[in-house]
Amino acid sequence: MESNEVKQKGNVVGGDQAGRDIHKHIYPLAPTHTSQMSRMISKYRAETERDHEIKIIIDQLQRWQKRPAGDVMGLEEKLRKGNRPDVIDTAIAAKDRFSKILVKHEYSCAAMEIYAYLLAKVHQLFSSVIYTKICRGASADEIDKLLVTEVYEKIEIILEDNPLGISPEEIMGMLFFLTGNCHLKWNCNADLQPSV
Repeated sequence: MESNEVKQKGNVVGGDQAGRDIHKHIYPLAPTHTSQMSRMISKYRAETERDHEIKIIIDQLQRWQKRPAGDVMGLEEKLRKGNRPDVIDTAIAAKDRFSKILVKHEYSCAAMEIYAYLLAKVHQLFSSVIYTKICRGASADEIDKLLVTEVYEKIEIILEDNPLGISPEEIMGMLFFLTGNCHLKWNCNADLQPSV
């Protein structure tokens, strides 16, 4: 009768050692390069994911770029009706500069997301604080001071380390961009039909 038992003593081994048989299997390695089709499929999947994110961000930003239906009053007329002819030239210049900045960053998903968020915050701050004061008859000087403390400075705080280098003038541009696109009102007669 054959025994499978093997005794070993005092062995000095520099390689494999076994009590009996050693079976080594060599498996071919997977290719280290991917096919052209695999690369294209991976790229397509990444783009599809990114495109979905961009579409959501573009939708958020377009909300602020489009005028609500029925409102045809321009920025200048809105400011005149709001008794602010003193800021018309500044407002038009700031709005135009901000519009150009948006175009400059239109291919950056992250920048568009930041701008969409900031526009929403400017809208919220203006609507909840400034518009209320306008309707209560606050003077132009009071409104200007409130714009600084309740809109511009609060947006600067939100910017944290400000990787886009957004200036106070650009924040003002956001305010007048929203006004020109009929998202902010400067007078309490909001129910009046705008003239063409």
